[in-house]
Amino acid sequence: MGILPALAAMSLPLRAWGAYVFAVVLLAVGLSIGLVSRANADDYRLNTGDVLTFDFLDDAELPVTVAVSGNGEAQFPLIGGVKVLGLTITETLDKLRQEYRSHEILVDPKLSLNISSFRPILVLGEVRSPGSFPFYNGVTVEQAIGLAGGMQVVAVNASDRLIARARLRSEIDAAKAEIVHEAVYTARLAAQLKSSEKIELSDVPEFARTYVEGVPLDGVIELETKILKEDLAANKSQTQILTEGIAQAEGGIEILNELVQQQRDVVANSVEDVARVGALRKRGLNTESELSRAENNASAEKAQLLQTFATLARTRQELSELKLQLAKLAADRKKEILTQLQQREIAIKKLISSQHSAEEQMLLMAAVAEDETKKNQVSYTYEIRRSPVGGKPTSLQASLVTELLPGDVVVVAIAGM
Repeated sequence: MGILPALAAMSLPLRAWGAYVFAVVLLAVGLSIGLVSRANADDYRLNTGDVLTFDFLDDAELPVTVAVSGNGEAQFPLIGGVKVLGLTITETLDKLRQEYRSHEILVDPKLSLNISSFRPILVLGEVRSPGSFPFYNGVTVEQAIGLAGGMQVVAVNASDRLIARARLRSEIDAAKAEIVHEAVYTARLAAQLKSSEKIELSDVPEFARTYVEGVPLDGVIELETKILKEDLAANKSQTQILTEGIAQAEGGIEILNELVQQQRDVVANSVEDVARVGALRKRGLNTESELSRAENNASAEKAQLLQTFATLARTRQELSELKLQLAKLAADRKKEILTQLQQREIAIKKLISSQHSAEEQMLLMAAVAEDETKKNQVSYTYEIRRSPVGGKPTSLQASLVTELLPGDVVVVAIAGM
């Protein structure tokens, strides 16, 4: 960086800390705007939270955005969920081409796939606004702290600490209540995905189950159950309408097939009639007008047969469109629910992180209150917690200039605490 010292632990007087935080924020914003991607996307292995841009290169449709969900799948048009966790973009494209061929949808798939945004980074600990933030190639620990509002400076007098403790307690209680709501919300989404009319607390994410144990949930579950039943009823109604339309179209095709056969018989009879009248005309046993009427009648019956064929073709087209709408209805609903599930899980993790951060700040304030000699100087350490795809989670000490990877968790702590 060249602007701030690259130290694992940094000490600054509190009166100079405000100017430092302001400078860090400006620096982080300025650098994030001008960042140029230096990562090789072909070497990056996809992980939960990554967002991809997918497109068929040989059609006029706009590209679509797909996200890698918690189960490692991404929902692609016409084929649904495909496991992409741990694959590179090149490997994913190869797998998608095979999927489209095996489903007999495309013979020679021409596809485009790019990483739209990487999974976010988390900044926790002694920062003003802990939480998740978008990842940018080249983002450093210092910039991440700037995105989180800068360092959290402890209160310097008893009255400020008292007010801060009350605020933190309120934040902790609010976070716990919101976690309970989001957890039940997640269970309701899981019930929607299974088309179940009952919300099961066993569907709450494992990392949030302790928050719903022993807590009165009757009111929350009652409200979420109403939403669940309305969603199931709406989906059932839409599915039933399309199913009935498909049945009607299939019945119409059967009738039209019978009409085609009957009309073929009529055409054959009219052709025979023309031949019979023509033979009598050659012998002078009837008039020219009778022959003309027979020929006109045969032409009309042939035209009627062609019209029946056209109606049959249109009905078959309508049947195909209805079946496609029914399949799309199910696929879009599943995609929407999976997306919401992912969002809820991220929201719960962010709330839990905020709660833990507030609790740590309360403990920190208590420690600082016992040792007023530390009120004029604060030192920080930085830890990066990293969970690579298919590898073991690691923890490493970092400096302000250490660059982050997608999904990294940055923990800022006061040295010696």
